[in-house]
Amino acid sequence: MTAGLALALAVAALLGAAAHRGGLCTVRAVAEVLTTRRGHILWSFLKASLWTTSFLALATAAGHAPPLAAHPLDWMTLVGGLLFGMGAALNGACALSTFARLAEGRVAMAFAPLGWLAGMAALAYVAAGPPVTERSMTLPAWLALPAVVWIGAEGIRLALRLRRDGLGPGGAAAWPLSLAVLVMAAAYAALLLAGVPWSFTSTALCTAQAGAAAHCGAPDLLWLLSGAAFAGMFGSAALRGSFRLRRPRPRAALRHLVAGATMGAGAALIPGGNDGLILFGLPSLSPHALPTWLAIVAGILLTLGAMRRTGARLPRIRCEADVCRAVP
Repeated sequence: MTAGLALALAVAALLGAAAHRGGLCTVRAVAEVLTTRRGHILWSFLKASLWTTSFLALATAAGHAPPLAAHPLDWMTLVGGLLFGMGAALNGACALSTFARLAEGRVAMAFAPLGWLAGMAALAYVAAGPPVTERSMTLPAWLALPAVVWIGAEGIRLALRLRRDGLGPGGAAAWPLSLAVLVMAAAYAALLLAGVPWSFTSTALCTAQAGAAAHCGAPDLLWLLSGAAFAGMFGSAALRGSFRLRRPRPRAALRHLVAGATMGAGAALIPGGNDGLILFGLPSLSPHALPTWLAIVAGILLTLGAMRRTGARLPRIRCEADVCRAVP
């Protein structure tokens, strides 16, 4: 194993651990809005994008412009966002949180990624056509100045909060959102600078042959990074003591499979998932990123609202000292 590969795997494992300890999930973010009328988690996603953009802008100013891709915005990408959001709401978890919950022993969650592959492959077969158009681009040099301002201001704010409150009410068991998104953004930026725009959904898209060929040149590497990220999540769950093997019930497995297929079809249309849009799309200033992510949020909002009207109980998300948890 080369030193570069070992470093990339370590970065992916750190990313997985941070995602698990931070409890970041777009479904939970929308549930927080619906149950408490607050948006701590939604704001944290945008902060993750700002961190990634800042790191990449500084790298560009230093002469190490990362390879970025921009996708056009059309109505199909918005439909894909709605589909992905609806599937995520039915699944109870988006891309990263699906694997975070699987790492805690919720075996039923394994049916969701299987659904992703089925939905992606089905859409690629039915809607076969020309490859997804994208253009290469670099960040403008002037972004380095606001990047320095953001890093300084948010870095000082986070350092003061950690000095005052430590890791918050959860201790090391649950990281503050601000810390988790900083670590995740730094990890994603490092992978981008290494020329590996990885995510769980991009790995699935390439496996189902529904992704852009330019990003699927090394599918084995994508799988290795996915394994490392999952190992980081599993290690985090084991150290925290939250791993407990739960046998899947047939009804739950079927629900996750159908929900995953819906997410997969949506990801093929976007292309990508919510994690890629926040940590790749927005930092690259891609025209499709923000509208499509908002479409995902809208899909989750509509689906959770419909579920609540039919009597389903939504998890109540309580955020205290920048740590968010689901409470009974």
